[in-house]
Amino acid sequence: MLIDRPQTSRRHLRSGLALLLVLGSTALIGWGGLAAWQAVTANNGSSFATGGVHMQNVATITYPTGQAPVTCTDQNSPGSCGAIFTVTGAAPGFSAQVGMVQVTNTGSLPSTFALSLGSAVTSGAGNTLCSDLTLTIVNSAAATIYSGALPSLGTTANLNSALSSTTWNHNDTNTFTFTLALPGSASTDQNSTCTADFTWSQTQA
Repeated sequence: MLIDRPQTSRRHLRSGLALLLVLGSTALIGWGGLAAWQAVTANNGSSFATGGVHMQNVATITYPTGQAPVTCTDQNSPGSCGAIFTVTGAAPGFSAQVGMVQVTNTGSLPSTFALSLGSAVTSGAGNTLCSDLTLTIVNSAAATIYSGALPSLGTTANLNSALSSTTWNHNDTNTFTFTLALPGSASTDQNSTCTADFTWSQTQA
């Protein structure tokens, strides 16, 4: 029986080389020599921002006529908001629409609005003029929001927007018209002046 030793040795050699190649490839993959395929997704630029409450106030004196409107915002100083009325030379029996204010929600958040009287002070010869004046305020829907003695205005909360909602969204607006009347019996108010300060306030809804 003949034994082909050289062929057997060559087969063993080839088998050994193949095993070394497999082991070497495995080692390279394990050591990062051959990168595996990958997929990546990214969520970038995430942010969190707050909204704000802001308002615009446009006051127009309508008595006497021809007065230019004055526009201010909550970011201006309070002194930049114009007077609602400036009446001179009035006599007992006076009654007229004297001014109007357009209020707008310029902020990004839904809000509620209120009007309050800061002060009403009489100066001059008498001391009863403010108490004798009757103030009537109506909105653009002709709904009366106040009618009574000027100093009794106090705070009128939950004003409606022009959409008849007490919650004002961004750019919701309404116009409020002011009428003053001095009764014919106001005999003690000669040479007097009533100076009134009004405040519009906005609260996040």
